[in-house]
Amino acid sequence: MDTTVIPFSGLRYNLGKVGEIADVIAPPYDVIKPTERIDLEKRHPANIIHLILSQPRDDDTENDNQYTRAAALMNQWISDQTLVRDTTPRYYIYDQSFHAPDGKHYTRRALIALVKLEPFENKVILPHEKTHAGPKIDRLNLMRTCHANLSPIFLLYQDQKGDIEQVMQGFTDENVPQIDCAEIFGSTHQLWCLDNPESNREIQKHFSSKPLLIADGHHRYETALAFQNEMSRQRGINTSLGYDYMMVNLVRMESPGLAVLAIHRLLSNLTTEQINHAIAGLPEVFAVHEIDSHSNLMAKLETFKGKSHAVGMSTPDNKYRLLIPHSPSAGQLDVTLVQETIINKLFKVETLADHISYTAYADDAVAHVKEGSDRVALLMNPTPVEQVLDVAMAGSVMPQKSTYFYPKMATGFVLNLLNR
Repeated sequence: MDTTVIPFSGLRYNLGKVGEIADVIAPPYDVIKPTERIDLEKRHPANIIHLILSQPRDDDTENDNQYTRAAALMNQWISDQTLVRDTTPRYYIYDQSFHAPDGKHYTRRALIALVKLEPFENKVILPHEKTHAGPKIDRLNLMRTCHANLSPIFLLYQDQKGDIEQVMQGFTDENVPQIDCAEIFGSTHQLWCLDNPESNREIQKHFSSKPLLIADGHHRYETALAFQNEMSRQRGINTSLGYDYMMVNLVRMESPGLAVLAIHRLLSNLTTEQINHAIAGLPEVFAVHEIDSHSNLMAKLETFKGKSHAVGMSTPDNKYRLLIPHSPSAGQLDVTLVQETIINKLFKVETLADHISYTAYADDAVAHVKEGSDRVALLMNPTPVEQVLDVAMAGSVMPQKSTYFYPKMATGFVLNLLNR
């Protein structure tokens, strides 16, 4: 295995020109609601939202559309030094501090770097989710006009001894962050520029034999592969190797700052017959324990976390059940058990879009049930990261919404130009 993780000369906001960094960053493009997008557009004329979510117009043409306008605006910001490229290659250390829904406080440390693109069959970069065509077409059109990574994807790496974090810690202990941003989007943010060549060589060497697991950003990674293929056919015109790399946030799997949340399943539009059929069929598959309250159910569920299979259920009859499978399959994930056995077989739900939504908040799941007699909540423990890696290494994928790495990382601290 030959994993290539390198420093780079990032493109960053000129704070002397734009003012506060908090005014120009944004959440990832795919979690921003329309009202939030409008608020971000109004927050600052140079907010990154104008690039990552440029909007279509009724009079769009092939040469003037949401993607070409984003590229023109980015180039304008480079020209007027709203965005300035760092003069030498470096890694960037990004600390994000936050309170998770479990009430605990975390600080997650990421290394922002470039990773060399590899097809999935090489098992250097590992996916764990299926992707859909729509988001890839959108992001590919944006990449075709901008020739840039406007936001990094989120990768995980194993490092039991913590060698890479130790190098980062040595640097951050001795240097103040270039960005120290008060809370916005539920987190505080700090950024260091690790421009020490010796440290950077050490980090690059540590990564050289590590597989990398995509935590968030499957669509954008596949988009980068597609764009790399397009540009490789044009190498006679443009010989830049920048298209062989993409910008990523790298987080250590073993880090105590890595918050992995459960994603609870919310069923709706169920008939009374479906609900009764499922409840009646539970004892054939599970040992069913009725629990007297939501809080006690979650406490009981917690005792199984990382140890054995267990699922909670909240139903319209105001009952809470802890479900423990009689004969769990070796290596089966809780999310697979819930999807295949409970949702598909017991509730007989096949068209997921019509019946399923998701939340990381158990209180919201229980409230969902109380809002209608056609609703059920299936309460989960988080999927251990080691299990996600095992699935990916085996070349398999997990059900939709199997993992939630909380919170999302902000977009706009560093951009990467592919063609310069």
